[in-house]
Amino acid sequence: MGVYQIVINTSEHVNLILYIYKDMLNLTNSFYRCLKPACENLTHKILPSLAFSQLSCRSAICSSVYDQRSSFNPFIHNSQQCRLLANKRKRFRSKKPFANTNADITVKSMGDSFQPSLNHVSYGGQFDVLSEDESQSWIQLNNSASTANDNRSIRREIPPNFRIWEPVGKWSNTYDGNSFKFKVVSYNVLAQCLLESYPHLYKNCYPHDLKWHVRASRLYTEILHLEPDILCLQEVQASHLSSFYSKFEEMGYYGVFKQKTGHRKDGCAIYFKRSMFNLEDHLNVEFYQPELPMLNRDNVGIALRLSPRNPRAAPAPFVIATTHLQYHPKRTDLRLAQIQLFLAEIDRFAYYNDGKQAGYYPIILTGDLNSPPNSAIVQLLGKGHVCAAPFRDDSDWSRIGVTDNCQHLSVYLSRQRGLTADTSMLKIFNSEHNKGYLPASESADGTEKYGAMFNSGVLTHSLRFASVYGQHKPDGAPEATTFQNCWLTVDYIYFSRCSTLRLLERLRLPTEEECMKMGPLPNHVYGSDHLALAALFEIKPPNSNL
Repeated sequence: MGVYQIVINTSEHVNLILYIYKDMLNLTNSFYRCLKPACENLTHKILPSLAFSQLSCRSAICSSVYDQRSSFNPFIHNSQQCRLLANKRKRFRSKKPFANTNADITVKSMGDSFQPSLNHVSYGGQFDVLSEDESQSWIQLNNSASTANDNRSIRREIPPNFRIWEPVGKWSNTYDGNSFKFKVVSYNVLAQCLLESYPHLYKNCYPHDLKWHVRASRLYTEILHLEPDILCLQEVQASHLSSFYSKFEEMGYYGVFKQKTGHRKDGCAIYFKRSMFNLEDHLNVEFYQPELPMLNRDNVGIALRLSPRNPRAAPAPFVIATTHLQYHPKRTDLRLAQIQLFLAEIDRFAYYNDGKQAGYYPIILTGDLNSPPNSAIVQLLGKGHVCAAPFRDDSDWSRIGVTDNCQHLSVYLSRQRGLTADTSMLKIFNSEHNKGYLPASESADGTEKYGAMFNSGVLTHSLRFASVYGQHKPDGAPEATTFQNCWLTVDYIYFSRCSTLRLLERLRLPTEEECMKMGPLPNHVYGSDHLALAALFEIKPPNSNL
């Protein structure tokens, strides 16, 4: 016999319901006599006011078949009785109804499925950003549909002062015509194609929070709230460039995107306000190098050289760069090799020699480094040197011409001779430029004379970086930007320690304990599995004092 949900408003209707169901289900008199007192008991003790609900609805909350203004009117229609009898096994599945069956609530269709399809937005389907009210209605609807013992349905409150701006050092709000202030945001936005490829990483998240149109709305709202002048993004899905990220271009940003090599569908992007900056040059870096076995992954990095638009002064250009290093907890060796190559390219890109002075433009390096604070990657960036011997294989770095000082050998030699570096002398591979790529085994450039500059087991660089974040609070509590088996920091913003660039403020990062209270990401507030980083900088002309 099919499962029926009998809903009773008052005790005087018990007999009417039972007589109807006796006829509909062909109940025997003996079964009816036993059922009657049981229903009366439930009526007085458990079910004071319920309704008979359709349980087979799909896209909207069912309007109750029972209407309190006209008691039991639906039950007197023969057509409905016939449908109930004919489809009782199909219609009345063992499926929980919504806890709140308020007919005034309007519910939209579920939208995208979790499995990619030709119409899925992961493949370039149409996308519309939901308003916050629409997103909130979705949250309320899905909460009502969840069971009480499902931990994913618990909407945890974000701790107070979770993400606030905090000053760094002393500075004045008074306007200085020579200074130029700008805000940088770095954010791993979680490509939808990666989310759907690794669903086990998000099994503790509420399913609704994983849908792209929901996440996109929250990402969009959060980024607008942060008001970045420069936006550095990782895991930007290529198929979403025109349907989602183009919205930032419509708002006055200019974007540069570099897709990962191979068959990867995401990459890195930098957006900047055209009203504030001029783009002087840009650089794309591919970490896949055929000549170096260790560098066999498809990660990339990009860098822009921007000059501020300041009508009263002429601050020096600066370099903004971002990257996303390989994710694998045991592949520190690979990430160290990737950052070595990226630093060599930044060293070449940020260097200037105008005949009077030579040096580096101020540099801001951002990204998801997939490395905790005690890693060799972070030590190299922050301290300027690290012992790399434990992370080396038999790869010969002279084959791509990148020295242990994170420089191109050809660039280093050109500077020693007072010459401008010739990019045609670079030995690294780039699919966009090396159309006539000549393997190192077929080239002869005398690299063997400088063998001591390669494979020494110690890495250094000359870029003098400082971190925007200290990775720990003053009381020693560690900060966190994402969850990888535990809450930890893997996202960073570094900047040059120089006389023309100064850090003014930063967006506070939460502690591990605060993140544990917040729960898994993405959630009902944050659209990614990483937290955004943000910093306010001030830059001045070279001859000015900060």
